[in-house]
Order: sequence, then structure tokens, then C-alpha cells
Amino acid sequence: MRKLYLSVAYDKEDRNLAIVVADNFWTRFKGLLGTSSLQESQGLLLCNCNSVHMVGMRYALDIIYLDKAGAILKIVENLNPWQISCCWKAQDTLEIKSGMIHRFGWQVGMELQWHK
Repeated sequence: MRKLYLSVAYDKEDRNLAIVVADNFWTRFKGLLGTSSLQESQGLLLCNCNSVHMVGMRYALDIIYLDKAGAILKIVENLNPWQISCCWKAQDTLEIKSGMIHRFGWQVGMELQWHK
């Protein structure tokens, strides 16, 4: 799978998150299933996806719903295993380690800074 990088500022430094891109049915379907954790520096971008389920997951995630321009439409913090979430207006969905949205200070309306 291909990766993108997301620039974030936290812990008084600028850092990059390595984001794996799930851009077809099978990679979106598998998502993070079968993983035991997600590192602070990792994430999963589900392209053309406006909902997530946590069926079969072992840990909570923070969920960020994005519009076509990459602006945050909706934030769901600490989505636990066996829960679901959606944002019908979203183009893509970003999954990151639970607690990181708060650390990054992300809010609805912010645009994320992507690079390759």
C-alpha cells in the first residue's frame, strides 16, 4: 500500500505521521483489523469512505472525517471496539491512535497538511 505523510505539531516539535492509504475495496475492508495497536506516528486513510465500524477491533481509535479539500468535517474521539460512526458529507476518513486528536489540537474546519 502507498503512504502519505501528514505534518503535525505536537510535543513542541513538528512531526510527520506516516499514513497508509486504503484506496480500494479490499484495503478499506481490512482496514486495521488484525492489528494489536497503532503507534502515535501512524494512521490509516480510508479513501471514498464516510463511515467506519469497529467490529472485531481490539482497541479504540480517533476518527477524522474529511471533505474533498482535506478539511475536517467531523471528529470522533475514542471510538471503542464494536461501535460505529459516520459522516454522510465526508469524502475520506482518517483513523489515528486514540487520544491524538486532543494532542494535536485538531478542530472541525481545519485543513490537514498532506505531503508525499
